[in-house]
Amino acid sequence: IDPISLYVLTKDQILALRRAKHRNMERLTLACGGEAMNSIDNLTKECLDFVEDVYEHVLGEGKYTFVQGWKDSRSATKVQQYIY
Repeated sequence: IDPISLYVLTKDQILALRRAKHRNMERLTLACGGEAMNSIDNLTKECLDFVEDVYEHVLGEGKYTFVQGWKDSRSATKVQQYIY
């Protein structure tokens, strides 16, 4: 995802992740709903879901993204590590 698209999506409070592994994206969509998208051309309201809190935290040398508070939760907390 390019920096401009990342800015536009996050400005509208849509979670956008760079360099996410395919399997981790599958796990995230299974845990909270929504769909993983590769193109903004196909983005609709039905593709999205809601979470209460998304934040990054540095643990050791890695950055982790925490996603919490799904309305139809199938998991308590999803921790995602990304290499920047």
